[in-house]
Amino acid sequence: MLPNLRVYHRPTTLDEAIQLIRPPAVVPLGGGTVLLPARDPAVEEVVDLSGLGLTYIRAGADGIRIGATTPLQHLLESPPLADLTRGHIGPVLRLTASRNLRGQATVGGTVASGGPENPFLVLLLALDAGLTVYQPEASPLSLAAFLENRDTLLRRGTLITELFIPTPRAPCGLGFAHVGRTPRDRPIVCAAALLHLDGGVCREVHLALGGVAERPLRARDAEAFLQGRPPTPENVQEAASRAAAPLNPPGDFRGSSEYRRAMAEVLARRALSQAASL
Repeated sequence: MLPNLRVYHRPTTLDEAIQLIRPPAVVPLGGGTVLLPARDPAVEEVVDLSGLGLTYIRAGADGIRIGATTPLQHLLESPPLADLTRGHIGPVLRLTASRNLRGQATVGGTVASGGPENPFLVLLLALDAGLTVYQPEASPLSLAAFLENRDTLLRRGTLITELFIPTPRAPCGLGFAHVGRTPRDRPIVCAAALLHLDGGVCREVHLALGGVAERPLRARDAEAFLQGRPPTPENVQEAASRAAAPLNPPGDFRGSSEYRRAMAEVLARRALSQAASL
C-alpha cells in the first residue's frame, strides 16, 4: 500500500476528478497494479476513477473507442477488437500481463505507465491509435505524441479518458513479431506493422518498435521508404534496416544494446512481411 496515503476521493464527474488531481501528491487510481506496489511516499491522496463511467468498448464505422478504466481482459474478450486487429489483440495482451493482472490493469493505466517493450503499446502505435486527454479541457492526442511527452503531461495532471483505434483502410495487413527469453515471457524486443496496399503498392505504412529506446516508437524513416513501393522482400529488408540503423538501445541483463538493435531489424522484417501477406 501507499505509506503516506491520507485521503481517498471517489468523484462522480470528470470535472471533479480533474480538479482534484495534483501530482505528485494527488494522483488518479485506476486498477492500481502499478501505483500500489510502487509505494511512492510522495502520494498523499488518490482519486478513484471507477465512478466516472469510463469502462466501455464501443465499436463504430470509424473505429473502436475504449474507456480508460476498461480492464485489459475486456479487450482480449472483445470480438470487434479481434476483428480489427486481425486476431493479434489476444496474443499481444497475453504477452503484456498475466490473467490476474489483465482483470485489474486498465487501458489508461497501461498507456500511462507501460514500459519501453510493452507489446500492447507497440501494437497500438502500429494501429495509429489516439487518445482523449483532459489537460484540463478535453483534447485529442495521438498515442505517439502522448508517449513522446508522457512524463511532462502526467506531471501536469493530464488525465487519459479514452483510447481510440481507427478502422484501417482496406485492404490492409497487420503483423506482430517479438523475441523473449521464453515463448511466454514478456518481450525483450517487439515490432508491429500495418500496411495498406493498393495495386500491389504500399499506400500507408505504420511500423512500431518496442524494447529499443526509452519508450515504444514509430520507425518513421522506414515507413517513408516503403510508402509508394511494393512490399518486395528487398524493399522490406531495406525498410527493416532503416528502422534499426538510428537506434542506440539501452542494454540490460535481458539484452545488450547490440542484441536489441539486431533484433529490431529482424523483427521489423518479420512484422512487415507478415503484414504484406494480408
